[in-house]
Amino acid sequence: MEDVPYNHQQPASHFEYVVNTKEAPVIKGAEAIRVKEQALALMGQMMGWCSEAKGAVLVDLILKNRPSVVVEIGVWGGKSVVPMAYALKVNGKGKIYGIDPWSSYESIQGIMNEDNKHFWQWADHKIVMDGLIEKIDQFDLNDQVELIRDTSEGAAPIYEIDILHVDGNHSDEPSYLDVTKWVPLVKSGGMIIFDDMTWYENNVFTTSRAVKWLDEHCIKFAEFSDTCVWGIWIKP
Repeated sequence: MEDVPYNHQQPASHFEYVVNTKEAPVIKGAEAIRVKEQALALMGQMMGWCSEAKGAVLVDLILKNRPSVVVEIGVWGGKSVVPMAYALKVNGKGKIYGIDPWSSYESIQGIMNEDNKHFWQWADHKIVMDGLIEKIDQFDLNDQVELIRDTSEGAAPIYEIDILHVDGNHSDEPSYLDVTKWVPLVKSGGMIIFDDMTWYENNVFTTSRAVKWLDEHCIKFAEFSDTCVWGIWIKP
């Protein structure tokens, strides 16, 4: 993996079902495809690096599992929050809590690579946050999204989580804290999605300790590789 912050190129379109389950989605067939296309169209207007392939999986999981409580650690420009929120709106239930400090100081904690550190140090976090708030309002998703401007460590616990998406600071300590604090708050049978399993800086796989903890405490369900390697675990 290259030692750079992220790949800014948009991947190819991906509308087919990418998660196979034993039961058909509650919303299925042509309607499910239409919902996914619309969710990904909104996603395409957001800042961030979530691929369309991953966005399609996230929408599938929301439509299939009809969660009440979704938590995302690391929101940035909302590229994964918005498609999930749209799927929640289509379901007619559920809320996603997006936790992010939108702070350059917090973003660089633990980062070893100078290019990565420079990117996060000089990125205008407030402009990104304000742009996300504007888009949430424009897309009429205020009932589905609650943004929490705080660190993963500082944010108040949210209980009975159905789906947890961890995509925060990929350094060792922050990523390990993300899983050890928030996974215990996930319901039995709930899902944990962990991004950038093989994040690599200065010859170190910085998220490996967090991934190892997930493997030891949860049941790995799937692993994907597109613009990054990410996985899904089930809470026992």
